[in-house]
Amino acid sequence: MAKEKVKTEDNAIQSVYIHPLTDFGFKKLFLNKELLINFLNDVAGTNIKEVTYLPTEGLGEYKEERATNFDLLCKNEKDEFFIVEMQLGEQTFFIDRVLLYAAQVIRKQAPRKKRWDYNLKAVYVVSVLSFIIFKEKSAENEVIETVSLYREKAGKRFSEKLKFIFIELPKFNKQPSKLENNTDTWLFLLKNTFQLKKCPPQIKGKIFKLFLEIAEVKHLTPKEMETYTKSLENNYYVLDIANCARMEGRMEGRMEGIMEGRMEGSRQVAIKMLIKGAPIEEVIYMTELSKEQVLEVLEQLPKS
Repeated sequence: MAKEKVKTEDNAIQSVYIHPLTDFGFKKLFLNKELLINFLNDVAGTNIKEVTYLPTEGLGEYKEERATNFDLLCKNEKDEFFIVEMQLGEQTFFIDRVLLYAAQVIRKQAPRKKRWDYNLKAVYVVSVLSFIIFKEKSAENEVIETVSLYREKAGKRFSEKLKFIFIELPKFNKQPSKLENNTDTWLFLLKNTFQLKKCPPQIKGKIFKLFLEIAEVKHLTPKEMETYTKSLENNYYVLDIANCARMEGRMEGRMEGIMEGRMEGSRQVAIKMLIKGAPIEEVIYMTELSKEQVLEVLEQLPKS
């Protein structure tokens, strides 16, 4: 653990730019309105003029329901909602997760104790992923995939009020000389900024210069650097867990005696993190399990 922490701190200090796919980096960049508006317009095909950031915790109808925490939640000048999520480690039920997120925002629109005509505002869920979920051969070159509601027999759009935009970064492999448009540039920066030593000459435009300027490690305050280092350390946990899961056949059915039945993805992550000695608070944060669920997993681990 101590060696991994030193390695993380060295990587954070020696790099020129922060990692956009850390919790800290993603929010540091996209809590800038100018960056977020341009990103959504280029990647999601919207025409946003202004955004208002909203609280990122969506509570359930009743106090016993678990909270839903978004990376970013905002609405535009038309009061349309945008959930923007960054998901580093592969999650078994990620599609179900984004459905839940959208449902939370849709349900929140219903006013209490007054008449309403059910005229919903549109909800967009934009997911930036470091793994692939659409694995069909026909989709192998589709980095950005939009999912909407359609009438199956008519082949027509059922509603414009709900859209999911999935950005599968592993499918994007263009180098700077091959970038064709703004969307390509966003994808390149999200995937490669952490490895850059300087801005590639092919990347031009005020918005991308701003992105890299905000991403420069040298601009971080000591407190931000501490938070960023912890966020980067969490990334290494997730990536290590994902690699182990792939090597072990995704770990399904291989933890007999620890948990009954088939493990869902978040519990698999919790087991690996706890075995590595991760603090319970970090396990809760990374897996979104409750404290009681994490303690239950910890109690069932073999005693060393």
